[in-house]
Amino acid sequence: MALADWLVLGVVLLHLLVAPERSATVPTAAALAVFAALSVALRLPRLTGKRPALALEIETWAMAAFITVVAWFTGGAQSPLQSLYLLPIVLASLVLPTRRLALLLAAIAAAYMLVAGFRPGGVVTPAAFAGRVLAVLGPLLVVAWLTAQLGTAVLAGRRRAAALTDGDALTGLATRPVFLDRLTRELTYGTRGGQPCGALVVDLDGARRLNEQYGDEAGNAALKLVAEALRRTLRETDLAARWGGDEFAVLLPGADRNAAHVVAQRIRHAVYTTTLQSGARLLRCSVSVGVAAAPRDGREPLALVASAERRLERDRQLRRSSGSAAMLA
Repeated sequence: MALADWLVLGVVLLHLLVAPERSATVPTAAALAVFAALSVALRLPRLTGKRPALALEIETWAMAAFITVVAWFTGGAQSPLQSLYLLPIVLASLVLPTRRLALLLAAIAAAYMLVAGFRPGGVVTPAAFAGRVLAVLGPLLVVAWLTAQLGTAVLAGRRRAAALTDGDALTGLATRPVFLDRLTRELTYGTRGGQPCGALVVDLDGARRLNEQYGDEAGNAALKLVAEALRRTLRETDLAARWGGDEFAVLLPGADRNAAHVVAQRIRHAVYTTTLQSGARLLRCSVSVGVAAAPRDGREPLALVASAERRLERDRQLRRSSGSAAMLA
């Protein structure tokens, strides 16, 4: 982010030195000084040490506002500095939640239309105005979408690499500490932006009986079966972990309780429809699932997981009473 700030400042300063429109020198230089001071201030630990996500968001908005002011005084819709909007859009696509990114994009679009339509010498005919707006903003929106997709893919790749490094030896899923670390970050930054966060606790039904009747190898194979079902069912942005014993934990960023219930049902179906071979027998496994979602069910990691575990116990009891939690041959 710091490199992007100094790049924008450097380009504007260079334009200021070579631009023929001298009437823009004073307001452009003033805007440059204000943005440079803000960029330095946002890096002071006392101001933003505890809220880095907020600092990043303020910085992207400040950069977009700075570019708008500079464009107004350096040619309006014809200003060569309009292309600098690409930088805050790319950065925002990498660091902001979807809703806040959409808000920033809408603000940039409104700012461009203001500069293009109301600055003296701007586009006057409606057709020309609409054409210029589409020509400039269309590619920027495409870049924003592609960057957001790339950021999601890179983040998912990093998480998969971390899971391989710090993963559970038997299932290959993330470990409990990795899960709690990621959940803490999601609750710290995601819910502040108004995004819900779902959490599931998944328990393999009849695991002790399976080990007693068919041996530890069958029990381990059943745990691997559940882990594979989780991988098939979840999104790249979700996280599944071995919580302990025959329990698993699942993190669902952006999912409220209703969405988490839908995922829980998919997991049950994926596990039950996959058969497990033990010697000459084909077995079907089932799972009980507890569902919780922040901030409604808790704002702290352990409180949210505890809420999911309480609902897991209710689900387990209901399934036992109905006979649906049996391990069938």
